[in-house]
Amino acid sequence: MEVHFYHELPSTNSAAAAAARAGAAEFYTVVAERQTAGRGRMERSFFSPAGGTYFSTVLRPQMPMSAYGRLTPMAAVAVHRALCHLTGTVTEIKWINDLLLDGKKVCGILAESGTDHNGEPFVILGIGINTADVDFPPELWHTATYIPCEDRMALIGAILAELAEYEAMARQAAWLPYYREYCAFLGETVLVSEGGRVRRGVALDVLEDGALRVDFGDGSVEELRGGEISLRPAPRREI
Repeated sequence: MEVHFYHELPSTNSAAAAAARAGAAEFYTVVAERQTAGRGRMERSFFSPAGGTYFSTVLRPQMPMSAYGRLTPMAAVAVHRALCHLTGTVTEIKWINDLLLDGKKVCGILAESGTDHNGEPFVILGIGINTADVDFPPELWHTATYIPCEDRMALIGAILAELAEYEAMARQAAWLPYYREYCAFLGETVLVSEGGRVRRGVALDVLEDGALRVDFGDGSVEELRGGEISLRPAPRREI
């Protein structure tokens, strides 16, 4: 495992992807004290002040690309376990790529795939954890929080250790029972946003490929997969 630490980067995912395209080995890892252009799913910005835990690692999965959807929820399980072990904090997993504490985001995960100079596939797994006790910008006051962590490099090491056997975990779906146990909103009414349309439904289950099964109450039960879909709890209806 090769780990490179930087005081500041635009994006650890971009740096790790550049290394992967040049042939970097699996678990080549880029860590930054802060990011100036951190990003999440759907090209949303990720607030990345100094003191947070931001890193991206190169994976070279020996599995069909159709199975790559499992990598993000598996990473969520790895982060959840590491945070429990090192900080004693129990978070919730919000499908598909966030961790929540008291309903507020403390971690985001971004998986991006590509091919290197030899045409070999790779996946960059980027993880950002709010471990900095800083003032969030006003737009994040009600949606983000942080988890104190005395040793951020130990946290990164613990997460990478959890991911060491990710291919076996994927084949055996070993991550799935844990993910279901700590998944927020299962069995609850949620709002699903997709392509400018918002629908109300009940989150039923998370499946082996990482899809979320939702009953929309109109006779349709759908399996949702990442992409441009976002999820949030539905407000309670007045009786």
